[in-house]
Amino acid sequence: MNALLTTAFLVAVLRASGPILMATMGSVITERAGTPNIGVEGMMLAGAFTSVTVTIEAGNPWVGAGGGALAGVVLAVVMAFVVIDLRADAIVAGFAINLFVAGFTVLLLSEIYDSKGSVSRPDMSTLPTIRLPVTDVPVLGAAAAQNVMVWVAFAAIPITWVVLFRSRFGLRMRAVGDDAPSALAAGVPVRRIQYQALGLGGALSGLAGASLAIGYLSSFTRDMTAGRGFIALAAALFGGRHPGAAAAAALLFGAAEAAGNRLQGEGVASQFVLMLPYLVTAVALATISIRRTRARRRDLTTVVAR
Repeated sequence: MNALLTTAFLVAVLRASGPILMATMGSVITERAGTPNIGVEGMMLAGAFTSVTVTIEAGNPWVGAGGGALAGVVLAVVMAFVVIDLRADAIVAGFAINLFVAGFTVLLLSEIYDSKGSVSRPDMSTLPTIRLPVTDVPVLGAAAAQNVMVWVAFAAIPITWVVLFRSRFGLRMRAVGDDAPSALAAGVPVRRIQYQALGLGGALSGLAGASLAIGYLSSFTRDMTAGRGFIALAAALFGGRHPGAAAAAALLFGAAEAAGNRLQGEGVASQFVLMLPYLVTAVALATISIRRTRARRRDLTTVVAR
């Protein structure tokens, strides 16, 4: 416990939570629109690879981050076409995107960089670190210097809330997610809203991948997202598709990842360390299932009573 009750651990939690938090906000948006995005993992991986490649070619990490976001949008549009227009199963389509990107990035590594595992450029520019003006605040002062993508991820929380609950677009999005046929009958452009929601989710997922590759690092490694996309999706569901609660869940998962890394340095068995983030995710998903089962039972009891 002494290894976890430190300022260094708080810094590690913020660093680990950034990509998960950003992808979680994207998942909240798509879930609210009734278009679950199982392809978050693939979009993050595509964003990571594209951001590194574009940064190497352009010499500018901001351009690279934009390229990562664009890669996520492109995959989201493909998924939207398959799911919305061709009526394919969203879960199958999402897993197909994940598998495709996992293999395609390895192929591109081989063709472009003559490597099947990773590409690393220590001289490549990375996104800057921003220090907040709270250096005099105990504990928080030491954690005030973080990569800009961490602060972008935290800024995405209130922005997502405003978009969902204080904008006409958010009202329409929630209407489509709750009852698409009724929304269509009321004149809401359901197809366009769903495309836009998936596009936003894809952009945030691509940025999350970029933050992994050109935030603190300057490299891409095959499958470097390591399940963070699925963790982000679990956080969105665990948080009840609400930005605030989902953000808290994302921080919990980020803390589990940071705790695993921290404990590994303290001599804890590596097998336990590796399973810790996924163990927390499994417990969260089990909690979601139990909560939904109880809700269905309450609804059934109410109907029978009537």
